Amino acid sequence: MIIGSNGGGRSYVAGPGGVVYRTRTASLDEPELDRVADDLQQFLELLERSLTRFVANGELGYL
Repeated sequence: MIIGSNGGGRSYVAGPGGVVYRTRTASLDEPELDRVADDLQQFLELLERSLTRFVANGELGYL
């Protein structure tokens, strides 16, 4: 299930068991996925840290 997008073509997908993956390309036909979090809670914590870093100094975070 797609749970989000970075606005640049990459999507975030929740897989079986709650693991969150990020697509490597914009295509979902045969997506290549990278694991980014063990579950939705960890994903949201990483997202919060990334947003906080960006607001504070313009640096892109992990996501």
